[in-house]
Amino acid sequence: MKRNLLRITALSLAAAVTTGAFAGCGAENDEDELAAIQRTGKFVVGLEGNYPPFNYHDDSGELAGFDVEVAKAVAEKLGVTVEFVEAPWDSLLAGVDSGRFDTVINCVSISDERKEKYDFAEPYAYSPTQILVRGGNDSIKSVDDLGGKKLAGNSTNVLATWYDSLGVELVPIDSSSEAINLLLQDRVDFLSFSGITFSSYISEHPEADIKVAFNIPDAEQQVGIPVRKGETRLLEEINKALGELREDGTLKRLSEEFLNGDFTVPSSQG
Repeated sequence: MKRNLLRITALSLAAAVTTGAFAGCGAENDEDELAAIQRTGKFVVGLEGNYPPFNYHDDSGELAGFDVEVAKAVAEKLGVTVEFVEAPWDSLLAGVDSGRFDTVINCVSISDERKEKYDFAEPYAYSPTQILVRGGNDSIKSVDDLGGKKLAGNSTNVLATWYDSLGVELVPIDSSSEAINLLLQDRVDFLSFSGITFSSYISEHPEADIKVAFNIPDAEQQVGIPVRKGETRLLEEINKALGELREDGTLKRLSEEFLNGDFTVPSSQG
């Protein structure tokens, strides 16, 4: 999940300007985004297409995943069909800027920095940040126990500075699988994973001798749907759609199907 934070690059922003930022996806004259969507009958959604369990290609080559099904359900509530456009992560939000997409539904974490540029619908998923340890390790039970311990991670982690302030030694890694291997080999003391990511991993590797030591307080990631500033009617309709999908149990069902648990409410309410 950390890959979803603070990754709008200068190159992406330049691309947005070059392609005509804030033009509106298929908008004509002075119509707003919702009017354009209703006129074309298409809700254009950007995603990576290779970020399971949120979006990926199944054995038949079709797009599948939690975000894919959420996007389809929202589009249905809007009375239109969804059109997916796949692109690298670093160009997705720039695609919203340029009008290439109406939105991005790709496990986008809501952050203060992003809220300065986009309006977000109410969160449709929540993921606690969890501290993972080996199954037999009972020495780490709270934040107070992390000082002097080794963490497999990287300097781009949104909590890297916080870990450093606690006296945690960072052991650099290139991938989540490498981090897990280091933990299982007893070369690091703990990992910092999103709850959704770990839930998906352990469902595929139930034999892994890894457990959750605790959730980091106040570090839960909220996942939302961004739209361009000022697209008030579209934002209202997306919020209405999500509210109905939450009320009728669709969001919970999709989360349990693809994320191996209900991550559609804050962990404090789970």
